[in-house]
Amino acid sequence: VIFNAKTKRFEETSDFEVARQLFTSAPEGWYAIMKNPTEDGLHPEAGKPNNSPKNMKIGTKVNIPGPVTFALFPGQMTKVVRGHKLRSNQYLIARVYDAEAAMKNKAIVLDTEGKDAEKKDETYFVGQLLVIKGTEVSFYIPPTGIEVIAIDERRGEYVREAVTLERLEYAILKDENGEKRYCHGPAVVFPEPTETFVKAPKGGTIFRALELSPISGIYVKVIAEYEEKGIKHPIGEELFITGKDQMIYYPRPEHAMIQYDGKYMHHAIAIPEGEGRYILNRLTGEIKTVKGPVMYLPDPRTEVVVKRSLSDKECELMYPGNAEVLAYNRGITDEKISKMANKGQLASTDAINTAYATSNQEATLAIFEANANISRGVSYTKPRTITLDTKYDGVVAINVWTGYAVNVVSKSGKREVVIGPATRLLDYDETLEAVTLSTGTPKDTKRVINTAYLRVENNKVSDAITVQTKDFVNVQLNVSFCVNFLEKYKNKWFSVDNYIKLMCDRIRSVVKNEVKKYNIEEFYSDPTSIVRKVVLNLDAEKKEGAEYGRVFHENGMQIYDVEVLGVKVEDTVAKLLYEHQDEMVRKALELSDAEKNMEVTTKLDNYAKETARLQHETALYRMNLDKTLAMEKAQAQAELENTKRAAEAAKVQAEADVQIIYNAIAQEKLNRTRAEKEAEIAHQRELAAIEEEKNKAYAEKMEQIIKAISPDLIAAMTSNANANLMETVAKSMSPYAIAKGESVSEVTNKLLRGTPLEGLLEQFV
Repeated sequence: VIFNAKTKRFEETSDFEVARQLFTSAPEGWYAIMKNPTEDGLHPEAGKPNNSPKNMKIGTKVNIPGPVTFALFPGQMTKVVRGHKLRSNQYLIARVYDAEAAMKNKAIVLDTEGKDAEKKDETYFVGQLLVIKGTEVSFYIPPTGIEVIAIDERRGEYVREAVTLERLEYAILKDENGEKRYCHGPAVVFPEPTETFVKAPKGGTIFRALELSPISGIYVKVIAEYEEKGIKHPIGEELFITGKDQMIYYPRPEHAMIQYDGKYMHHAIAIPEGEGRYILNRLTGEIKTVKGPVMYLPDPRTEVVVKRSLSDKECELMYPGNAEVLAYNRGITDEKISKMANKGQLASTDAINTAYATSNQEATLAIFEANANISRGVSYTKPRTITLDTKYDGVVAINVWTGYAVNVVSKSGKREVVIGPATRLLDYDETLEAVTLSTGTPKDTKRVINTAYLRVENNKVSDAITVQTKDFVNVQLNVSFCVNFLEKYKNKWFSVDNYIKLMCDRIRSVVKNEVKKYNIEEFYSDPTSIVRKVVLNLDAEKKEGAEYGRVFHENGMQIYDVEVLGVKVEDTVAKLLYEHQDEMVRKALELSDAEKNMEVTTKLDNYAKETARLQHETALYRMNLDKTLAMEKAQAQAELENTKRAAEAAKVQAEADVQIIYNAIAQEKLNRTRAEKEAEIAHQRELAAIEEEKNKAYAEKMEQIIKAISPDLIAAMTSNANANLMETVAKSMSPYAIAKGESVSEVTNKLLRGTPLEGLLEQFV
């Protein structure tokens, strides 16, 4: 029969080869796990029949470390496992199944230096889970009572990989009781027996810390009370952590991420120069205007970026003729904003779809961790470039052109006149005040336009005025007024709704009254002067510092110039005026010709006299110039001769001084050469004396050595050398002499015959 370890039954077989079982063998570094051992720990004896023992401990198992080999009794089962070798980033999970046996038996445990590291006097309890860390243990074989839990028992995988964290990395461990533990790198993280690593949706257990900056932050809610840096954070408190607080953020178990539209990171809004954003305080309802240039990071706890929707009337008033603005503002409806928010397409932070990540925190946190990588480019790093398309996202901006002004009014009653060129950002409750302008010629109220832009500089207004002269002739005047608005009256500029109507009505009245004082001939002869005088109020007494022209104190308007573009008279009267005017022109031309002839004759005579006088003065001036030039030439020649003589004398003296210096230099060189030669000769003499002393000392020493050698010493040395030589020769010749049956001395003399050593051996015999 054979014992089937899977079914735990004995099965019959007719094949002795199948019935024959191998011994269990566990080599060095391995161990065998045996089930149902005997009480005395004996095994069947090899080479003889053995009966089944009666003292088997059914249901127990023991760990037997190698090297060992043994046979099994029927009913026993074994499993050979390799000893567990651990690197510093690996670990094992073991379970205590027999606490009493585990405390009695000894495990094989080696520390990282290869020394015995088993813990003494350690207590266990059944079911206890143990973590054997590679940072403490390099080799482990469990004792009886402890089993190592396999990862994959079929493949024999027991060693588990710990998580190695670098800087800016962390791992999340979740315990069975729901508590979480955050581990930061650099470190090797080993879980407790009841802990598991939180994994990202795409796999992996390592997360990157969140990189913050002064213009980015995260919004968290405190879900467990804690204290940090002496500050207590109660449950329910909301925090907005930016790069100003900490540049690198590691999540902690007391924090729950708050997401907006599925996103955790809050970034600052780029507000360029001349633009702004409306910021709503969610707690007070106050809306403030933040103006650029600034990178503004709204605090999501209290602030929300809002947009302002303009009505059709406001669009036409602020942006006249701009169909794009009108279409955009018509599209900003509550329904459309809700749809955009649900799709996460709002450019600004909105309160819609706000959720706290507390219900399924593991999943939401894993999503957050997976997206919280600090990522940089992998190819050629181009300069970072962004395109700011904030045309309709920011504050309503009014561009006031040069020479124009607008009146900004708010619902609180404040008003401000803005003069161009300027850009005015409107607060949320501000709008523009409109004025009405009469159009057409002549100006009337049937054709008007509404606008918020008032032309305050170099404004031209044309009008047609029908007047009647003293002799009842009707005349139509076409005039053009040049109008400015005085800045000291700017608070009154918008006090009159239709300033063109006011101006035209006033000017028509005064012009009609003035023209009534002239007949047609007087008026037609110079209509521009008469109109300018009355329109510009030239006859009025002007006080010091008073403005030029006609000023309307109602709104600070000033007419500083007027141009008469045309004068139209009745046809019959016009014909008479033309004929009279032709006659007067003819006579005026004749008188002008006579006056010009007289003037030409007089001027020619005066020119001739002046020419003669100028020629005389020119001749005298030339004579004086020639005389002065001759005297200056003679004086310059004399000064030049004196300078040459002084230069020659200085040159001779310089040559004499240089010669003395040359002689002194030559004498100094000669003395230096003589001194060098004498020093060289003295040095050679000293070297010769030293060499002579050395030779003399050497000769004396050699003489002493030669005298010390005596004839007896020489003889002794010779004898000793010959003795050593003959001893060597004798040892070498002995075999040869024995082979020939001769003495060693005879053989040696034969071989050394004719040499100084012949007969030397006989002297020592």
